[in-house]
Amino acid sequence: MLTLYNSLTRTIEPFVPRENREVKMFTCGPSIYQRPHIGNYRTFLFEDILQRYLGYLDYKVIRTLNFTDIEDKSIQEAKKHDVEVLELTNRNADVFFEDLKLLKIEPPTYNPKSSTSVDQAVFLIKELLEKDHAYWYEGNVYFDPLTFKDFGKLFPP
Repeated sequence: MLTLYNSLTRTIEPFVPRENREVKMFTCGPSIYQRPHIGNYRTFLFEDILQRYLGYLDYKVIRTLNFTDIEDKSIQEAKKHDVEVLELTNRNADVFFEDLKLLKIEPPTYNPKSSTSVDQAVFLIKELLEKDHAYWYEGNVYFDPLTFKDFGKLFPP
């Protein structure tokens, strides 16, 4: 039986998937304004071990790992090197996948990029502001977890 530490309840609990024999993993990928570094790969290695172990336990694992490819850092880095943002970030994404091969880390099932969901993010931010779950501070919008009763829960029990 697989047991995991639940940071919400601060206890070790048996792993129970939401769907029988299928596990959906979402893991945060790198910001690809520059080549990922060894600290990034430590995280991806841990996630790979978890994914492989779940597969060993005969779960079907569907893993999504996102890339942050459009942000202030990537825009600044592209300007610094006089290239288009997506040219820069696509190149770094290719390097990332080559490094995964070298490290023998299994690639994710899905790999969405932030640049493909800017409109959805703007919509969500507007909704959060309207519902007073977010606020403006020095030109940026911040989520206010104290206004959201179930903050930290991934899904209802």
